[in-house]
Amino acid sequence: MVRANIALNDESNSILNFVKSTKEFKDKSEVVNYIIMEYAEKILNHEEFKDEFIKSVLKNRQSKSSEYVDVSDEAKMKELLGL
Repeated sequence: MVRANIALNDESNSILNFVKSTKEFKDKSEVVNYIIMEYAEKILNHEEFKDEFIKSVLKNRQSKSSEYVDVSDEAKMKELLGL
């Protein structure tokens, strides 16, 4: 298991809390994993993303050593994902 510290804007935090309560998750980590798995298949199955996106994410993953990602900074998030 990987541990990560993330900073969320108020809207993202509210969405996580809503999903947590409606799906009866124990904590926000379960919510984040759920959301990622729900959308991963949709994102990775788009042909325009498939090869380029996967290569970009793997490249960025290898080059970024920080465990802290500020997801409220949309430009930084797109840079980390290679978009």
